[in-house]
Amino acid sequence: MSLKWPETPRCRTSRKYLMFSLCADSDTNTKNGAELLDRLVKDVVIESKSFNLETFVPLLRERIYARNPFVRQFLVSWIAVLDSVPEIDILHFLPEILDGLFVILSDPRLEIRKACESVLGEFLHGIVNRPGTVDYPAMVNILITHSQSPDELVQFTAVLWIKQFIKLAGPKMLPFTSGLLVAILPCLSLESESRKNIRENARQVNQELVKIIPAESEAPQEATDDILTLDLESIVQVLIDNMTHSSIPTRLAALRWVYSLLDQIPRRTFKSIEKLFPAVLKALEDDSDEVIMAALEDFAEIRSVSDQFKLLHNSAQEDHKIQGSYFRRFIRDLLTLFKKDRQILDDRGHFMIRQLCLLLSAEEIYSVVADILVDETDPVFASAMVEALSAILLTASELFELRASLRKFDRTLQQGHVFTKLYRCWAHNSVATVSLCLLAQQYQHASDLLGVIADLDVTVEHLAEIDKLVQLIESPIFTHLRMQLLDPETNAYLVRTLYGLLMLLPQSEAFENLRRRLDCVPLLQRVSQGQSVPPSDMVAAEKAFFADLLQYFINTQKRQQASIRHDRKSHS
Repeated sequence: MSLKWPETPRCRTSRKYLMFSLCADSDTNTKNGAELLDRLVKDVVIESKSFNLETFVPLLRERIYARNPFVRQFLVSWIAVLDSVPEIDILHFLPEILDGLFVILSDPRLEIRKACESVLGEFLHGIVNRPGTVDYPAMVNILITHSQSPDELVQFTAVLWIKQFIKLAGPKMLPFTSGLLVAILPCLSLESESRKNIRENARQVNQELVKIIPAESEAPQEATDDILTLDLESIVQVLIDNMTHSSIPTRLAALRWVYSLLDQIPRRTFKSIEKLFPAVLKALEDDSDEVIMAALEDFAEIRSVSDQFKLLHNSAQEDHKIQGSYFRRFIRDLLTLFKKDRQILDDRGHFMIRQLCLLLSAEEIYSVVADILVDETDPVFASAMVEALSAILLTASELFELRASLRKFDRTLQQGHVFTKLYRCWAHNSVATVSLCLLAQQYQHASDLLGVIADLDVTVEHLAEIDKLVQLIESPIFTHLRMQLLDPETNAYLVRTLYGLLMLLPQSEAFENLRRRLDCVPLLQRVSQGQSVPPSDMVAAEKAFFADLLQYFINTQKRQQASIRHDRKSHS
C-alpha cells in the first residue's frame, strides 16, 4: 500500500501541520485516528527511498518547542523513527533540533522524559561511531546552556555529552573553553547524592579539558593555531569569578586552572597577570587550607615563570632585579595582608610561610621578607611579624637547611649576609634577636643584647616571649646549644647569656626549668667564682661588625619604644 499526497501548494502546507494538529486534538476519536494515520505515514517513510529530510527538519524545528505533551511525544517518536532508518542521516541536522530535545527532556511526564532520553542516547551513540562527520561547534553552546539546568536529568545528559565531545573533538573544543568552564566548575561542588554522577562527570570533563590545553613553544613568535583559538581573557575572567564561589571544590579547581595555564602557556597567561595576581592573593584569605595551598602554588609558578622569562611588573621596573620582581611584589602584598588582618597572621600565617618554604627557597623567602619588613613603621605589627617568623625559623622542619646554614655563621660568607639581613629585621623584636644569635652561636653578642634589654621597658609581652624561648632551649632544635654547656670554660658567654635570661624571668615554671638546666653545667662554680669571662678572641673587624649591629638594635628599640609611648598618649 502506498499513500499519494496531492502536490498543490496548499496541500503541501496543510500536510505539514495536519499531523501536529491531530495529535494535539482533545477528541478521543480524533486522537485514535491520528495515531493510526501516524503509524501508516511512518511505515511509508521507513520504506521510502526519497524522503525529503531537508523539508521535514524545519517543520520539526518550528514545532519542537511546543508545550503540549502529545505534540512532544509525537515529535520524539518521529525523530526516533527517522534516526532508525539507515538511509536517513538525521544526525547531520541534529544541531537544529538538539536544543528542543533538551527542552523536552525536562518535561515533567516520565514517559516523555524516558523517550527523549532514549533518543538522545541513540544520537550520542551515533556521534561516537561517526565522530568525523559531527558539527561539534554548532552544538557545544547548547550543551553549555543545559549543563546549568536545575533539572538533574537535563544537567547530567548535557555534561555527559560535553565529556564525549571533548574526548572526540579534542582541540576543536578550545575556542569554547571559557563557556565550558562556566558550565563545569560549579558542577564540581554539587553535594547531593542524587547529583553524584553529574559531579563525577564534571570532574572528568575538567581533567580532559586541562589535557587539551596546548603547550607554548619556546619561541614566542611561534604560536600554534590551537593556542590562538583560546580566548584567554574570557577564560581568566571565568576563573576569577569562580575563585569566590561558595564551595571549596570550585574555588580549588579555578586556582589549579591558573597553575595549568601558567605551566602550559606562560607568556600568554602573563598578559592577564594584573587581573590574576590580586584575585589569587585574595584566595589567601580563604578558610580552606587546600585553597590557600593552591594559591601559594600559583604564586610559586608565577615566580618561576617571571624569573624564566625575566618579566617585571610594570610599577617597578628598576635596574635592581629584586625590586621589580613579582616574587617581591607577592611578599610585600602578603605582609600587607597580614598587617590589614592580624587574625589571618595569627590563624594561618605560620601555615602559609611554612608552605612557601616548601615550594621555594626558605633562605630567599626570609631574606626578601626581612628586606621589606626592616622599614616597617608600625612597631606593633613589625614585632608581631618578627615573632611569628622567628618561631617558624626555630621550630619548622621546612627550615632545617636555613637553620643549619645560620649555625655555620661566617661574617664574610653568604651565611653572614643572611644573618645580617635577618638581624636588622629581627631588631624589631628584642627576644627574637636574642634567639637568632643563639641559633647562629653568637653567644657574646646575645649576652650584650640582654644587657641592653634589661634597660628597656620590659613588658609582660617580653616576659612571655622569654618564657617561650626558654621552652625552645629545651627542644631538639637547641640540642647543640645544650651540648656546648658541657664545656663551660670555652662557652662562658653562653652560660652568661642563659643566666641573663634567668635573671630577666620572674620565678615561674620557665625560671625553674632553666635553673635546673644550669645546675647541670659541670664546674660551674669554679668558672663563675674563680675566673672572669674569658676575653673575646674576635678580630677587630668582627668586633666592629657586632658593635654596629648592637648600635642598630639599640636605635631600633628606642624608636619602637618612643612610637609605642606616643600611641599610648594619643589613645589616652
